[in-house]
Amino acid sequence: MTTTVLSLQAAKSSSDRAVRVILVEDDHDLRQGIADYLRLQAIEVTDVASGAGFYTTLMDGDFDIAILDVNLPDVSGFELARVISSSKPMGVIMLTARTGREDRIKGYEQGADLYLTKPVDGEELALAIANLARRVRSAALSAKAMADSKDRIPEHAQERPWLLDLQRHRLVSPEGVPILLSGREAMLVEQLARAAGATVPRNVLDTLFGNSSSDPESRRLDAALRRLRMKARAAGADLPLHVVHAVGVRFIGALNVA
Repeated sequence: MTTTVLSLQAAKSSSDRAVRVILVEDDHDLRQGIADYLRLQAIEVTDVASGAGFYTTLMDGDFDIAILDVNLPDVSGFELARVISSSKPMGVIMLTARTGREDRIKGYEQGADLYLTKPVDGEELALAIANLARRVRSAALSAKAMADSKDRIPEHAQERPWLLDLQRHRLVSPEGVPILLSGREAMLVEQLARAAGATVPRNVLDTLFGNSSSDPESRRLDAALRRLRMKARAAGADLPLHVVHAVGVRFIGALNVA
């Protein structure tokens, strides 16, 4: 059994169906030659001669790999690569007579996984398809498994936000644990909440504690942060504060204000 057949069987086993390819090439004889060879390797090939044919076929088909010529009569293969990479979980192989470095770079920038030049060896192309299809299918299966696992998480286990209750001067953890705050601590947490995860500059927070923004030696903010963390630990919660040295503070995680 040849290496090509073994690789294609490995790619097929990831979803129990043959690798499906859409081939876009305007040269009729070349297109038919490539398609016929790939079909002999047990690859399902749909071949079209233009960008219009590609878009029409893509609406009704589900493909693992797109093989794209660059110089098409109605659109550039680079444009097709960009469309695929931004909207479809497909591998992209550029197959073109354009051999320049600039063209190769452009192909990869537009989303190509491989850039092959004509004339191409049939076995090399079949192996490239098999290897790329295996990676594409593996990534798709992993993404599906991750999505399914998130769907199975019970509602009570879903991530909940922290809640700052300004009226009662308390911060409530996602688990429902209340942490009582002083007036200035409540203002501090409110500033962090308004920043929506961004770092609040230290000089802004310093003013809440009566410090001059020009006083780099003040440690009132640091003391306030320590007290907040101690209160949270005493209540059995881990306060997600991140201090960026000499820059500021941010609250990591969702924080709502009521």
